[in-house]
Amino acid sequence: GRGPTAVRPPARRRWAALPGAVAEWAAGVVLLAFVSVRPISASDCNAVVFDHIDADLHQRTMVVEDQQRQRMLILTSDTDRSQPCALRWWLDHNPQGVVQCMAKSSDSSEAPAGSQQLATGGAAANICQPQQCVPDASSVELGYVRSMLASLLFTPAKAHSMSAICIELGCRSRITRTRVAGATLLAAGAEGRAPWVPRKAPRRLLVIGLGTSTMALWLQQALPSTELHAVDLSAGVVAAAPCFGLRPASSEGATAGPRLHVGDGRKFLEGRQDGEFDGIIVDAFDSNASLPGCFRTQEFFNLARKKLAPGGALSLNLLNMGLPSLQVLASLESAFAPRSVWVGDAPGAEGIQNVVVAFAPGAAPQQPRATLLARNPPSVAEVEEASGKQAVAWLHRARFRPAHEMAKDNSEGKSLPALVDASLCPSSAGSVAGR
Repeated sequence: GRGPTAVRPPARRRWAALPGAVAEWAAGVVLLAFVSVRPISASDCNAVVFDHIDADLHQRTMVVEDQQRQRMLILTSDTDRSQPCALRWWLDHNPQGVVQCMAKSSDSSEAPAGSQQLATGGAAANICQPQQCVPDASSVELGYVRSMLASLLFTPAKAHSMSAICIELGCRSRITRTRVAGATLLAAGAEGRAPWVPRKAPRRLLVIGLGTSTMALWLQQALPSTELHAVDLSAGVVAAAPCFGLRPASSEGATAGPRLHVGDGRKFLEGRQDGEFDGIIVDAFDSNASLPGCFRTQEFFNLARKKLAPGGALSLNLLNMGLPSLQVLASLESAFAPRSVWVGDAPGAEGIQNVVVAFAPGAAPQQPRATLLARNPPSVAEVEEASGKQAVAWLHRARFRPAHEMAKDNSEGKSLPALVDASLCPSSAGSVAGR
């Protein structure tokens, strides 16, 4: 994440003659010493525009704005009463995401100068208004987010339509064989083009894990006619969404905006109707920045398949952790047909993480090639078409390839077992939902 710009670290040129590792260590010592001894002034502090403590989760949720009107989401312990002043604070508080506000607010009270003090006995009860931050919703920096969003707007082509699609998208794939943590993956070459076609605008989507609302903002702009639901475990994160310019359905003047929910994403999904969603994105993380255990199991993937409409897509972000990641794929393929699971790149983090997409049985409606997305009223269609073109570029960079081309056996020749609730999600073990 990006921190404040008020404090500039000392130059590192004096360490240029030292070996790389020693130079980095020595420069770091000087940097920490500089931060520790330098007096903190009001100009070193950034504005806190939202501050919320969730006692149940023992979590403090902050939205901090810097001098460039970048707003950052900070999650820390509920016992942490520190304020975003000086560089040392940012070394100890990693932003969960950043949104750039494009326009200045007409309400001068929304960004107080310096740090905002905590009220006695708890966090200040801040309420953000979406008009205070006009975000550039089309600016999506993280590659894995781009790949996940693209997976909601396209679907793999049928075999009989491959030739026409190759003419349109340019199928120049060169297949290479690569060893990946005991398995063999057949991956498209650098010039590869995924044989996917645009699909009609989804009727209803679900995002599990809200964060800085980056996905919700893009979907709200690209698909204004789609009913969007987003659920997050943290009440503070949900309450902070308007700080990033998101206009939920419950906010003033936004009756048709995204529906935001506080709660466990899996339990929320259990309570929905079968076949309700055309797409489900899982962007949840545990304390190790990995996919939580309750979203890795065969039972969860069975649940997700039931809640998807025919041809609907389940998209999740998966760190490349070798055998554990292959077990997630095995669990996913046990719930979905093996040839309906695809693995894509996370541009900028190749080799570190992948985007995995599984499609429910049945055919999703495909959009005629004359347009990119389903035509709605003309005023909406222009926005959808522009965003669809952006998604085309993201799809090409994701280079989705069939997961069934990955070897089923590990290096010892043993079949990989599916992950189950009994070991990874005991609280849900024995539930019949989704089975």
